[in-house]
Amino acid sequence: MTPRLRKGMVLLQTLVLSVILSMIAVMVMKWVLGRYMLAARNVRSNEAKVHSQGYSSQQFTTWNFNLTLVTSNGGTTMDTKSVRYVTEGGSSGMRRFLISSDEDQ
Repeated sequence: MTPRLRKGMVLLQTLVLSVILSMIAVMVMKWVLGRYMLAARNVRSNEAKVHSQGYSSQQFTTWNFNLTLVTSNGGTTMDTKSVRYVTEGGSSGMRRFLISSDEDQ
C-alpha cells in the first residue's frame, strides 16, 4: 500500500468512528432528556395534587359541615399556584366539590 492510500483509509476510519460516536451521544442525550421531562412532569402533577388536597382539607375543616358557609366557588394561591374549587348540587342534597390546581404554572 502506498502511504497516501493508508493515510486516506485512516482518515475514513476516523470519520466513520466519529459519526458513530456522535450518534450514540445524541441517542444517550435524547434518553436522558426524556427521563428528565418525565420526572419533571411527575413532580408537577404530584405538587398539584398535594395543593388540591391541602386546600380541600382546609376548606372542609373551615366549613365543619355547616352548609351555609359553603360558597358555590372560590380559590386561593398556595406556593404561587392557584387552587380553585367549584361546588355542584343543591343545598339540601348531595354536593360535589371539584377542586383543581394548575400544574403548569
